[in-house]
Amino acid sequence: MRAVSVSASILPWFFGQAVVGVGVGQGYIDFGRFVLAVTVPRAPRMPNGVETSVRAPRGCRASLGTGTLRIDDSVIEAGPEWNPVPRVRHVPRGHPHPRLKPESLAGRGPGLTPAGDDILAGYAAGLTLFHGLRDEAMAIAGVAGPLTTRLSATLLEHAARGELAEPAHAYLERGDADALDRFGHSSGRCLRLGLQLAASEPEGCPTDAESCSTWRPTEPEFWLIGSITNAS
Repeated sequence: MRAVSVSASILPWFFGQAVVGVGVGQGYIDFGRFVLAVTVPRAPRMPNGVETSVRAPRGCRASLGTGTLRIDDSVIEAGPEWNPVPRVRHVPRGHPHPRLKPESLAGRGPGLTPAGDDILAGYAAGLTLFHGLRDEAMAIAGVAGPLTTRLSATLLEHAARGELAEPAHAYLERGDADALDRFGHSSGRCLRLGLQLAASEPEGCPTDAESCSTWRPTEPEFWLIGSITNAS
């Protein structure tokens, strides 16, 4: 069986040395170093994902590498590449804000991926996509990753590279927020808030990119989680 599509960032794992993992529920497989999303056709594609009709239930045994993804008795070959980096044509309007502190947001809040992580993921992605500040984005992911779940840590690393779930592409390419706001329990709305925050400079951050690249988040903004998850 051939995958319907494979995120470009996952393709190298298909053809590398095999790694083994176990299903942790809701279509996710934990391979230790990263968590893979197994999505059914027409569901939102993920930056860490493989699109296939094969299910990945909790407790399934899996291996990835040497050309295939194996889930229990099913063998899946790599399919067409999907680019998880959106083509940004719509930069959201930013909100004035203090600098974010990833230690205060990582692992905090409700949802399969905690709301604080989703805000940080959107913020990190925005630093890379809007400002080219990939080193700063990777630094945020590096601080937050060990403080949260493996799934969130995986998605934060992808976001820092500008790689986002498919609903975020519609938002950044066409300004259509509907699909993103419906994504997950609160993930899409929190991700969108993070992108909006990244679109504006934090208070106290110099206006030139060279000086701005040296700043580090210093102010906790955990109230942001409540403001977005309580939105109707």
